[in-house]
Amino acid sequence: MTKARRLRMRGPLTPLEKFLYWKKGPLTTERLAIFLIIALCYVNAQMILAIYAEEGEVEVEDKLPHIDLGLNPVAQHEAEQAGLIPAAVEEHSDSKPKLGEKVATNVEEGDVVASDLCPPVPSCPSDHQHIYAEGGPRRVKVCLNGKDVLPAWKTARGLNFVVINSERGTAGSVYNFDTYQNPGIDMVDIINSLNEERMVVFVSQDEASSKLSMEARLAIEKLGSTLIHDLGWRDSWAFIGQVGTTTISPYEAKKRPIDSNEWAVPVALSQCVPTMIDSPAVLAESHHEFCATYDNYGDFCKRSWTRPVLPSPVQPMLAGSFPVMIVAGNRGGYLRQVIASMFKAPGFVKEQVVVFQDGYEEETFAVARQFGIRLVRFPKTDSNVHKEDTFNHADHIATNYKRSLDIIWEMYPTKEFIIVMEDDLVVAPDFFDYFSQLVPVLKRDKTLFSASSWNDNGYQHASSDPTMIYRSQFFPGLGWLMSHWAWMEVVQPSWPKCCQGHSWDLYMREVLKSRGLDTLYPDVSRTFHIGKEGANVFNEFFNGYFRQKVIATGEHYDLTNLDKLDRAAYITHITELISVATPIDWKDDPCDSQTISEGKDVLVMFYYQRDSQETRQALALAGCLHMWNVDIVRGMFNGVLRTHYRGNELLLVGSMTKFGKEAMPVDYKPFRIAKYKDEMDD
Repeated sequence: MTKARRLRMRGPLTPLEKFLYWKKGPLTTERLAIFLIIALCYVNAQMILAIYAEEGEVEVEDKLPHIDLGLNPVAQHEAEQAGLIPAAVEEHSDSKPKLGEKVATNVEEGDVVASDLCPPVPSCPSDHQHIYAEGGPRRVKVCLNGKDVLPAWKTARGLNFVVINSERGTAGSVYNFDTYQNPGIDMVDIINSLNEERMVVFVSQDEASSKLSMEARLAIEKLGSTLIHDLGWRDSWAFIGQVGTTTISPYEAKKRPIDSNEWAVPVALSQCVPTMIDSPAVLAESHHEFCATYDNYGDFCKRSWTRPVLPSPVQPMLAGSFPVMIVAGNRGGYLRQVIASMFKAPGFVKEQVVVFQDGYEEETFAVARQFGIRLVRFPKTDSNVHKEDTFNHADHIATNYKRSLDIIWEMYPTKEFIIVMEDDLVVAPDFFDYFSQLVPVLKRDKTLFSASSWNDNGYQHASSDPTMIYRSQFFPGLGWLMSHWAWMEVVQPSWPKCCQGHSWDLYMREVLKSRGLDTLYPDVSRTFHIGKEGANVFNEFFNGYFRQKVIATGEHYDLTNLDKLDRAAYITHITELISVATPIDWKDDPCDSQTISEGKDVLVMFYYQRDSQETRQALALAGCLHMWNVDIVRGMFNGVLRTHYRGNELLLVGSMTKFGKEAMPVDYKPFRIAKYKDEMDD
């Protein structure tokens, strides 16, 4: 890289830099003026030193003091090397502690040493290096085993980083990039060219986020960072990562300014860092510390536990190549079960999974680290005076969802689909195989928004065919596949403005209804909801509506009705099923448990409607059948709900729907219980 290019990477040239790098030519007035200014600085410095020397306050050395003329760091250094200005002299101390020597120190993560010198070096194990990294608005510093490896003249606004050979305990190249003004593309090239296992220490100076590109953030994230995607305006940040790491780094700190007009206070790391941050010994020690710190992890904390090994699929699965986004909060115990279930599912690709954590709660971070799963952390979503209304749980979750979706699509702009998960959904063994089979259907039918792995009515008595897929105008969520088209054209443009207490899933259902889009979902769920406590779930509700759900247990099922899922074909298929179905005579008591017996038949029950959109008798019927009846009937398509009830294929059909008008027998009495007040005269 040429000198001129290095300078351009760091902003506009100062007059002195122009003087130093002009091509040979005649002596101009501007050149002469700059040269005279430099000379006057030297003369004044010599006079001041002479006065202090006469008074015995300083000792005059042969070298002139270092003069900072406001140059960019590279220009300053090269001017020193050319002898035009005196170079900075590093201070050395004979009493500096050696690596391994026991030294008292109170420097902890987040603390800043109020000195230009490196802090004392604590006692570190023989295979560790002590690294001090400080980022902040003005001064930044990186020290390796007590030695300053990021001299002040090498620092600049933006991101500064030092490459360290951790095996030898030596510092290598130093780089800085003005990411306030530039995206850091050259930085990406440098990071990608680094040797495997090289340690990289980053510190931010002044403002480092304004132009920092997603490509640059991703390159840093691959070194183990969990906070780089949250690096914002005038934040202070310090990070120690490693090239080729298989897990997230525990060495990272960031502080945010109190006010947008101010800078964040400095932040520092002072750590004994192992040669390999993901070596088996280090991970084993990390797991031991985890189990000593957190309770209620059962088998996960047995002495025999080892990080799970990915199964080898017979053939690559299409859905295995899709990014998996896990929206998480502070429920590390649930997240552990979710990730463990994914490791058991053929087609799972660990590198494609990203956990998005709302808040900096350490237990969730520690769980992700145990499995080597990528994690992106944000400050806990909260209300403030700038918001329109006070946040509630719905706004917290909706904000985290939107933020996470924005970033996952920026991370993977060329991917056609992503899988969206939550931190309390364990997956079936055929989770990725299931989605792989549905991708072609979503591609060919643009009236389909997504495919879900969840059936709201998938209870033990009402769900039995893992090969059957349904179509619905209701969006169930809870583990779903979404296309890039759906995100760009449907979801992102109309996401509701915060903060009006609007649930993200209610918004999705409203926008899909307005656009006339449907969702595919299975008869037997491919996810199981384990969250007994959450924003919208409590223990009693969980026991009543989630505990009795079933989940597929096999690694592969041939989905049998893929050719009947396009909208027109699905309508035809429902019409044919109703025409051959046996109408159920529900007699005087529609909630009698003996109304529908065990069998393998195709059955139909018509429910009362005053118009084709009314579903309240359908909701009452769902309650009689012990299915989901909390708010609305879930899983319907054009007034028809399909389920496998006690082994029978059962269709619940509205009497005023197109299907009901055409197929309901003339003498059939549609299901109707406990008349509503406004139905008394019907």
